[in-house]
Amino acid sequence: MAPSGPRKGSTPTGPRNARGPAASGTKTSTRDRISKRRGNKTARLDKDGDLDMDAAGAAGGPARKSKQTNDFSPYPPASRSARVAGGAGSRAPKPTTKAQQIIQRVITGGSGSLSSRIANGVSGGPRAFKGAQQVNAPHTMALRVEGLKSSKAAGNEGGGLKELLIFLERKAQAVGKTTRPVRIKKSQINGDFVYITASKEDSEEILKLNGFAFAGSVLTITETSEGLAPVGETSMSSSALEIKDQLRSVLSVRYDVGAKLLNLSSLGEDPGLNKMGFFSGQSTPEKMFRALMAVCDGLFKTPQEKQDAVISIGLSNNNIDDVLQIMALTDTFPDLINLDLSQNQFKDLKGIQKWRHRFRNLQTLLLNDNPIEMLNPNYKAEITSWFPKLQNLSGIQVRTPEQVAAEEAASRPTPIPQYGVDFRDINRVGEGFIREFMPMYDADRQNLAAKYYDDQSTFSISVNSQSPHPPDIQPPAWGAYIRFSRNHTKITHTHPRLQRIFTGTNLIRNAWQQLPPTRHPDLAAEFNKYIIDCHPIRGLSDPTGQSPSGADGMIMTIHGEFQDQEPSTMKMAKRSFSRSFILGPGAPGRNPIRVVSDMLSVKVFCPLPTSVIERTPQPSEEEQKQQMVIEVCKQTGMTPEYSRFCLEGANWNFDRAIVSFSEKRAELPPDAFRKA
Repeated sequence: MAPSGPRKGSTPTGPRNARGPAASGTKTSTRDRISKRRGNKTARLDKDGDLDMDAAGAAGGPARKSKQTNDFSPYPPASRSARVAGGAGSRAPKPTTKAQQIIQRVITGGSGSLSSRIANGVSGGPRAFKGAQQVNAPHTMALRVEGLKSSKAAGNEGGGLKELLIFLERKAQAVGKTTRPVRIKKSQINGDFVYITASKEDSEEILKLNGFAFAGSVLTITETSEGLAPVGETSMSSSALEIKDQLRSVLSVRYDVGAKLLNLSSLGEDPGLNKMGFFSGQSTPEKMFRALMAVCDGLFKTPQEKQDAVISIGLSNNNIDDVLQIMALTDTFPDLINLDLSQNQFKDLKGIQKWRHRFRNLQTLLLNDNPIEMLNPNYKAEITSWFPKLQNLSGIQVRTPEQVAAEEAASRPTPIPQYGVDFRDINRVGEGFIREFMPMYDADRQNLAAKYYDDQSTFSISVNSQSPHPPDIQPPAWGAYIRFSRNHTKITHTHPRLQRIFTGTNLIRNAWQQLPPTRHPDLAAEFNKYIIDCHPIRGLSDPTGQSPSGADGMIMTIHGEFQDQEPSTMKMAKRSFSRSFILGPGAPGRNPIRVVSDMLSVKVFCPLPTSVIERTPQPSEEEQKQQMVIEVCKQTGMTPEYSRFCLEGANWNFDRAIVSFSEKRAELPPDAFRKA
């Protein structure tokens, strides 16, 4: 790879895809990116950025000549390490799907220090790629599909897997009536089953297809904890293993253990990468960089291990003009603290703005010796706003640690203070209703619906899968609830919203029967797990028709938790809920209380906030006695000493002390009374 930057004395090159005039047998590329030199031997990369380890090197064809470097003086390695060394981040990294696919096909991990793992490879046998270790990661879900093997598509090429995936994606989008496409990230046939992995939102839509017919077979789709089969080092070709080890060797030389710095500056001048032919074939430097990031990602067992090992990265002098060319960096090292992008070709903010929602822990960013310094001298203010913890921008302090802490504290949501519940019951109607409702909903929903609901009663349920919750709580699956959900942020059209309102006893009872069985905490024994509000309302419909202005009723809201059992997996899950009832008078001959409206909202479990009620501190016993002495003095005119004698004789009973004073007043000496 040629050194970065244009030739000395030349102006910065044009747009990324601009081409220079053809020379005799040579083309000059003016694309502002990590440069490369064409040749006959190459390590090819396919269209997904995966290393094609078995492909032969490209032979023949016109070669491209890379740009030569300018006279920018690169920082000495020690200086650059010192400039980008810093602290550690906090957020756990999350590799992209493409990075995981590269790891699956090419990379295996190991143990020991980073330098030794890069140089020496894996010790202890093959390791599965990361996607196989985190089956139900926080934002993905694994599903098991049964029915492909018995379908007519099983005789197709590939066992019908392609046809099944197309069917699931297309049908799930149609059934769920979603505008966004449903995408399956990974898939694999294993015996009689097909295992697929998708995002939680897409998996919930795919679960709705359970029981659908596909190519003459009925599909059974359930959530599973089983993962895709691992791909180990034994399935890799000898050329793949050789190139993988060579990439590790390149990274090993460029890693500074003490500074926790990965120095990827001047990649075009790296003898190891040039010897491997990365810059002389059909592949692009961007794909080469993605391959390097995939190698880095596969070297760590956990995200925290990676976060602790690399806090600084240097990418100076690589002829980069747009962060899209190195976008894989944000997926591999999202918690980076210090980044050096000096001596590149960034001309404006547009080339960097793709990172404005990335690197949330970045503290140092160096953009020295980039054209943007001359073309847009005011770039610092905009970039500072993109990275909330940025303190050092191109050697200038833009924030102090105190300012970072203050901005972070101001961004945290402030909860509304809790001052206890507002429970204004009428003749204990609300208390009686809720004490009967909760256990009956768990044990006897059919009779509960018949007792409290009539033909005009309504019920609806809303699933809030994005509700705030503690980070250590794993969100449960929502497949059993999602098809009934009336969440207006997800269901945006009028007709499906109306379809999800259940009106009348029969429809409500049928909906309840399809929801998972539940178990709520006992109201009497575990009342601290509930918050209940209740107050009267007016103007409800009078079922007797005697009151034109409407009847009086009550609105009741209950917040709490419950456990349920997922029908397909039989797993127990804990969820939080909020349920609002409007209670009104019942029709003649029916139960005197009826549910006019019942709205249930279920969400990820989150403990209830503790109610804080300010209480006036109670005075001590001695303080109470002193107050009684003062009051006796006021009413009798006695001195404090005689007032205390009087109270002690009455065993500190105030009323008895006053009566005793009245009876013995004539016997008291003059000094028992205060002087006027």
